[in-house]
Amino acid sequence: PPAPPPPPTPATRATPRSSPGSWLSDADYPSRAQREERSGTAGFRLEIGPDGRVTNCTITSSTGHPDLDEATCRLLPRRARFKPATAAGGGPMSDTYNGRITWRLPE
Repeated sequence: PPAPPPPPTPATRATPRSSPGSWLSDADYPSRAQREERSGTAGFRLEIGPDGRVTNCTITSSTGHPDLDEATCRLLPRRARFKPATAAGGGPMSDTYNGRITWRLPE
């Protein structure tokens, strides 16, 4: 009898190509927030296209400071790169990535 077809390739999630901790640096800290000694943690959702590039950023949990939230979604789409998600069977597909980033005052 003919051999059964191989099982389909399982779907995979988009995965960061670099450490999410490297996406923002002290130099990115909004100057006014730094002067006013404001910090906080932002939760975010990135929408990732089939090419692995970020197509949209949404704040899911605010730092409590609009400028820090704005900087998060202004910078992450430019810095974050992903290995694209793949659909079952192997083709690239869109995905989302949820994370948190903490804005800590530079030392």
